[in-house]
Amino acid sequence: MVIHQDFTGGNIRVVRQEGHRIWLENELRDTVGDWFYWAFCVEGAMGQTLTFYFGEKRLGYFGPAVSHDLVNWEWLESRDGNSFTYTFSAKEERVYFAHHMLYHPDRFERFCGDHGLEAGEFCVSEKGRRVPFTEFGEGDRWILLTARHHACESTGNYVLEGVLKELLSVGAPDGFRILCVPFMDYDGVVDGDQGKNRNSHDHNRDYEPEGEAVYGSVRALRTFILEHQVEFGFDFHSPWHLGGNNDRCFIVQKLADRVKDLNRFGEIFEDEITKGAFAYRHRDDYPLGIGWNQPGTPSFAPFIMRKPEARLSFTLETAYFGTEDNVFAGDKAVETGRCFTRALRRFIDEKTGEETGC
Repeated sequence: MVIHQDFTGGNIRVVRQEGHRIWLENELRDTVGDWFYWAFCVEGAMGQTLTFYFGEKRLGYFGPAVSHDLVNWEWLESRDGNSFTYTFSAKEERVYFAHHMLYHPDRFERFCGDHGLEAGEFCVSEKGRRVPFTEFGEGDRWILLTARHHACESTGNYVLEGVLKELLSVGAPDGFRILCVPFMDYDGVVDGDQGKNRNSHDHNRDYEPEGEAVYGSVRALRTFILEHQVEFGFDFHSPWHLGGNNDRCFIVQKLADRVKDLNRFGEIFEDEITKGAFAYRHRDDYPLGIGWNQPGTPSFAPFIMRKPEARLSFTLETAYFGTEDNVFAGDKAVETGRCFTRALRRFIDEKTGEETGC
């Protein structure tokens, strides 16, 4: 029996093993402070019952996410404090366990292929990897869609996939092209890094207007923003581990002069949420100046809003686990993304009507 992290997104260290009991730690690597992401694979444990222990609070409300192919995930729905037990069937040669439901880069590549999109090369990463992107639509005005500025935050990719699905189904808003970069910290996604609070700064802190970008993906995106008419930008994230607002889906209101528009978008978005979606409620949005959401922090949304033609930009955070009455699942988050697109189209139509007096 082997426990390893040798796969895209893998992150684990075996501390010790005593029979069928195994103690584990996640690797922080170059993360400053503590973070919670982990993912590992067990091979060759057929017919055994193993108990896995973490020394810190590393498990969500519904136990670990479990997969046999890194594509389809379900909650084990069993844990005992900081440990969980799993019985491997006689046919389970390989099982993946993770802090939450991962989104593999291959899924994005397949999505593009299934929908007639080209997954091109946005730039080359610091480790020489091809950072994927796609674009579609007609016009000179742009909507930017990004995710994984923090490598471990995969719930945002499910929402982003839903945004793309709906855009492809009904078409981009008139006059707009879509640019989508789904893995801004691509090296971190592949290597299984935390990504958040990376030393010396993470990808979402690489937007200091007066400084040069450290990371190639951010440098390429900043150049694109400065050279094109970008009117909307949306960055899809996951929040902290769990508890309070971290169990919900919410907009981070980063722009003091756009609160009215942020509130209006939130109202429309909530109105578009369907029963099959991971729920969003406008009242859960995170106001500027509260807690960690302080003004002046360099990040994706404020960088876009420095341009005079920019109309709205923000981060949408989607919980890793949710709550008993709103449990996270990949298909539910995809539906949330489709609702997001419908809200965006309504918002654009409403603002256009105000501007033209129609």
